[in-house]
Formats: sequence, C-alpha cells, structure tokens
Amino acid sequence: MIVCVAVTKTVEGKGKEFEREFNKLAPKVRKDPGAVTYVLHRHFKNPNQFLVYEKYESDKALEHHVSTSHFEEFMKNAAPFIANTTVDLYQEIA
Repeated sequence: MIVCVAVTKTVEGKGKEFEREFNKLAPKVRKDPGAVTYVLHRHFKNPNQFLVYEKYESDKALEHHVSTSHFEEFMKNAAPFIANTTVDLYQEIA
C-alpha cells in the first residue's frame, strides 16, 4: 500500500471554499481503481490548514489518481484558495 499525506494551507479565510471543492472531488476519487482511503482533515487550531490522508493499492493507482480529469478539475478550481501544499509518500509496512 502507498500512503500519501498532503498538507495544504489555504489563503486566509478561504478554507470553506477549499473544503467545498474537496467535497466535490472526494466521492469521485473513492471510486477510482486502487483507491482505498481519501479523507480530508482540518487542523484543530489553524482553520486554514488541511491534511489529506490517502491510501492506494499501488503506485500505479496513485499515478492514475493524479492523472484523472476530476483531480485536474479540482486543482484548477481550488488553486485560488491554496497558499501552499506539501506532499509526502509512505509505504505501509504493518
């Protein structure tokens, strides 16, 4: 399993807009082949910081995810609300 952890900081006051766009995307991603988990979390103390926890059956499934039209549409629509994003990949071992 491949685990992807994406941390996004939104433009001040644009968290709700980012959340709205994510909620359009998530059900589509969860139907993608090889997608196991795709969940958005909001930071307790910083309402402009989000963590996306993603799990895929393989690196090919993750590659498919980032190439889909629904992910590309999300990135286009959410871009005005995003200040920055970091992405880390992990391999599940236990």
